[in-house]
Amino acid sequence: MLTKTKSLFVCLIILASIFGIITVFSNFNKDSKVVSQKDNFPKQIEVAIGQSGTSLEKQYGPLVNANKRNFGLNFYTIDADNHGQSVEAAIKTGGITTIIPNAMSISATEDRDRSVGFTNIDIGAEINRDEFVSHPIAHQYVMNLVRNLRKTGWRYNFYDSAPRLKGQAAFDYYKQENIDPDYPLTFEQWMALPYTFNWMLYADHTYLELSVTRDINHLDPAKPGAYFISLTFQPREEVERLEVDEKDRDNWRATWVERYRKYRAERNLAEAKLRAKGIPIDTHYQEPPLPPPPAGQHNPTIPDDLK
Repeated sequence: MLTKTKSLFVCLIILASIFGIITVFSNFNKDSKVVSQKDNFPKQIEVAIGQSGTSLEKQYGPLVNANKRNFGLNFYTIDADNHGQSVEAAIKTGGITTIIPNAMSISATEDRDRSVGFTNIDIGAEINRDEFVSHPIAHQYVMNLVRNLRKTGWRYNFYDSAPRLKGQAAFDYYKQENIDPDYPLTFEQWMALPYTFNWMLYADHTYLELSVTRDINHLDPAKPGAYFISLTFQPREEVERLEVDEKDRDNWRATWVERYRKYRAERNLAEAKLRAKGIPIDTHYQEPPLPPPPAGQHNPTIPDDLK
């Protein structure tokens, strides 16, 4: 009986050892796979407005998470952060390629019913891989990012009903809602802004909104903060479509002049009030041109009062 017990005990020890070796090997293999994924993850991800979701899937394979269960829309996401890293995002809009460093996620939306490819691209980015970053470093990083966007060709943009202001006048009027990209925010101004602030830009028939969000619980300028950067690219064609009722979206140009005269009247009134206070208006601001029309349509003739 003792011999059988001893033999059983020895067998259990051997089995436990074998199981331990298998577990260690399995964990090593899993860790190796994670390292391999990191090593093989591309340094740059390219996505274009108008690109098809199928094209993105062919280009990046299993890195693309596709959600095609929604009514009329497909959503595609590449989550670099889920792989333990960030990447450089190269976003193509018309003739412009915008480089965004430290992108954690890249998401694109496709309208299945229209076959026009991606109509919206969202980038979630960070300043660096650290959870917290000093406020002066964050300030300098974002200001450099805005300057690089300007060098790429993006320029200041206003809502059509909003007054045309620049620099300090724009900052005083819009506050955090639409900062002039050519206005050099001081560190004191940076820290005085609320937890979310943004820049509105335009280039090559595409709108771009850059937003910075920070943790409201870490706003002591002497201590590190937590920041999140988001950039949304949307073609003007899509924005104009969403201005009208769904039944009129394929022919939004037919009502453009009427709608924009209302917006212009609101702008004129706001600017008149500002002029009365001695606040300068940027009369050199150029309205973004209408996007090229689809086949069979034409852009409206712009009347003098809307030029």
